[in-house]
Amino acid sequence: MTVMVYVADGCPHSAALLEDLRRRHVAFTAVNLTVEPGRIAELVTLTWERRLPVLVDHERCSVGFNGSSTAFADVGIVSPRGRGR
Repeated sequence: MTVMVYVADGCPHSAALLEDLRRRHVAFTAVNLTVEPGRIAELVTLTWERRLPVLVDHERCSVGFNGSSTAFADVGIVSPRGRGR
C-alpha cells in the first residue's frame, strides 16, 4: 500500500515527514510542488488547507506533520486563482 505525500523544498515539516516515512519503511509517492507546480491544483481539490505537508492515504488527507505545518506562501507557492490562499 502506497501513500501520496505533497511536499515542497524549504518546508521543514515536509522534510521531517519524508524522513519519518523512510525510517519506518512506509511506501510513498512524493509530489514536490516546487518541482511540479502544475500539481498544486490537484492538491487544492483534496483539501481546503493551504499548508504542507499533506499525506493522502486513500480517501483520508492529513495536513502537517507532528502538529506543525508550513503555509504555501512561506515556501513561495501560489494557490490557483479563485481558491483562496
